[in-house]
Amino acid sequence: MEPEAPVTTGQTPSWRAMLSAIPVRNAAAEAAEDGPNGLRVSVRIQPAGWWVRSLSWLLRRPPRRTVILDRLGSEVWELCDGARTVEQVVDEFAQRHALSFHEARVAVTEYLRELIQRGILAIGLPPEGFTPSGGYGREKPSRNTLPKV
Repeated sequence: MEPEAPVTTGQTPSWRAMLSAIPVRNAAAEAAEDGPNGLRVSVRIQPAGWWVRSLSWLLRRPPRRTVILDRLGSEVWELCDGARTVEQVVDEFAQRHALSFHEARVAVTEYLRELIQRGILAIGLPPEGFTPSGGYGREKPSRNTLPKV
């Protein structure tokens, strides 16, 4: 199997490339307990352009964006430690909740996308030559080869 070409801007990455990406918490994000089963994550909002700043005396804008995560969201947040790949986060989530990899992938990747859009997480590209350890994305034998007996 040939290695995949690196993803460049403007291209839609393959599932393998997306699963080998590393979700990283925004360094400016502050997390605090929000009741027994939740987490409140807030991040400072970047100052807008000059035209918005000039209207700031008229339209007040909060200095922080706050996202409240439920119990499952808190689990995903805790798993996004900058060391695990998306695939490893999905695997761990699937094991904790007795889901198939595909069920967990749909839920977790959608949730990660939402957290990225809200500025709470970012996606880091893995280092060159990185191969995910374990999980669904690992190299599998070709269907055309027979196992050695």
